[in-house]
Amino acid sequence: MSLDKVVACFKELGFQPKIDDFENRLIIQKAVYLLQLKGIKTGFGYHLYVRGPYSKELTDQVYDNKKKVEHLESSSNLSNAESKDIQEFKELFGEFKPSTLEVAATYSFFAFDQKQDPLTALKNVKRMKSFYSEAQIAIGVSKAKEFLFRPSEKELAEMKEEAKAWQDASLKSMRG
Repeated sequence: MSLDKVVACFKELGFQPKIDDFENRLIIQKAVYLLQLKGIKTGFGYHLYVRGPYSKELTDQVYDNKKKVEHLESSSNLSNAESKDIQEFKELFGEFKPSTLEVAATYSFFAFDQKQDPLTALKNVKRMKSFYSEAQIAIGVSKAKEFLFRPSEKELAEMKEEAKAWQDASLKSMRG
């Protein structure tokens, strides 16, 4: 497990967590989980808990190294690919809204970790996160998909073909 890598990620994100703040701890858990799914190796194990994916080891390390985490002290360097992934995360989740991260991480747990089909994963999120509005769930799921979905060449070709049909129809209707 690499808390140093986690702190380096926070530094790159411009996120300076306050460990005594519940929402900051939630952001820590969900951000690290999503970044791990993207490919940044920190080595923390996660399981599903009340507020979504949760790592007890990460919580323990964060509390044991509170000063280091809050002051963003890290000797770890991020690779170019990791920095790119973090910039993408920052663009999508830049305001670090806990509800969005919680929904995104929970959907990702079902869809990407548990390999559930998208509809089943969405139903499970709605059941588990019924205290969030439809809009909050839609935003979180959309951001998770945008961050983690890597289409195959075949899927890219299918999407281009589908988009072409829509574009052609749109052009036809504009012409009259």
